[in-house]
Order: sequence, then C-alpha cells, then structure tokens
Amino acid sequence: MSKSKKKIQKKTTKKPESSPSRLRVAKPSGDADYVRKCQLNNDVSGKPSVALRFQEISLRHSDVQLLRGPYALNEHVIGFYCAYLQSRRYKAQSELHFLTPSMAYSMRHLKGRERRRLAQGLQLDSKLFVFVPLVDGSHWSLLLMARPDRKFYYFDSEDNRNLKLAHTVIEHLRDTLSAEDFSLTLGRCLQQGTDHDHDSGLHFMCMADNLADYITRCGYATSTLLVSVQEVRSKRSSLLHLIRTLGGILPMSSNKPSSMDL
Repeated sequence: MSKSKKKIQKKTTKKPESSPSRLRVAKPSGDADYVRKCQLNNDVSGKPSVALRFQEISLRHSDVQLLRGPYALNEHVIGFYCAYLQSRRYKAQSELHFLTPSMAYSMRHLKGRERRRLAQGLQLDSKLFVFVPLVDGSHWSLLLMARPDRKFYYFDSEDNRNLKLAHTVIEHLRDTLSAEDFSLTLGRCLQQGTDHDHDSGLHFMCMADNLADYITRCGYATSTLLVSVQEVRSKRSSLLHLIRTLGGILPMSSNKPSSMDL
C-alpha cells in the first residue's frame, strides 16, 4: 500500500477527541431544511461562522438564525443574554448574579466539594440574588435565589413544566449557597400558550429583565411578574439589535428558512 493511501486511511479512521460534559442544548424546532440552510452559512473550512464573541460566549450564525423565526432558543443564545446582563446591563449591581446555562448545569451535576469550589470562584456567597436558568429539552424557566427574602422563586411560562427540575436544583444549591432553610415560592407570570412552545426562551429573558429591574428598584424580589405579550413578541428583534450594537455581524436574512420568515 502506498504512503498516500496509508495517510488517507489514517485520516478517515481517526476518532474525534472527546469533549467535556456540557449542557444538552435546546435544539431548534425547525425541520431538516432549516438545519441544511444553516449549514450553508458555514465558511469553506467547515467551521461554523461566528456572528459575535462576547465574554466567553461565541454566537454562531446558526444560533442567531434562531432569533429570526419561530424556533426554540438554545444554550448559546440564553448564555449570551445572561452574560450580557451580568457584565453590562447590571454591572453596577454587584448583589445580582446571573448564572449561564453551563454554570447552572455544573451546579447541578458537580460533586459537593467541586460545586462549592465553583460557587466560591463566582463569589456566590456574597450575592443577594442569584438567577438560575433551567432547561429540560427545549423548555426554559427561571429560578431565583433571594437571600433577603430567604426564598427560592420559581417562574415558568408553561404551567410549572420544569418544577421537578427546579426541586432538584434547589436541593443542590441549599448547602452550596448557605440557603438550607429557604422556602420555595411558585411565582405568577405570563403563560406562553400551547401554540407558542418555541417561545419559552423569550419568556425566560423577559422574566429575568422584569425581575432584575424590580429587585434593583425595591431591594427585594416579587412573586408576580408583569411581563406583557408585546415584550415577548419584540424580544427576538431587540436581541438582533443588541447583537449588532455589540459589534456582531449577522448572517444574511436570506439564509433563514423562507417558509418560516417572520
């Protein structure tokens, strides 16, 4: 066998390196045509084109395309927004902390000592309010640890769909955040409706906005969030504008599925 053939054989049989355990991302609700068209947006090297690098988050063009149609938002989009709230919008409010989805996943799955080390690195013991994104499949909901209230607040736009997950996360956070005796309060918020199951990520972001603004004004949390339908409907366009404002380069709108244009 020639050397060139051996090289080809070696290249094709090489196994990809295993990557560390990550949060299972929420996949878009579109069909195979959506995935194919997003793949067309990759560069010639086969690597996904990056629309924006912000903090430690890289938003790919395929992530941004989720904002242009009725698709469920994934970990990258939610993580970007949490990082934006933490480092820009509420930078002056040191008592607030917004966990990214990957950090929330680690808090749930790391062993006790490793989880406490992570919490110490984030200085969560000194935070009065910790926002925790919860995701099961493609459905997002919001959990808040409110130290002044001595409570956990849980908000879900679809009839407390992630409540079981919330209980699990709370049990992991009680010892880590020195919140052993904190009670759980189920919050009231706008419900998304059965025909808008792809909008839970938008609801999560609007709820985080509403709750953080309330806390900043009042110094304590609330169990009732006054999120309007219009806020949710306009969130996709406002996020696209935010990405552009931060220096992001958006993919051409013609690359999104034509059958699902807004």
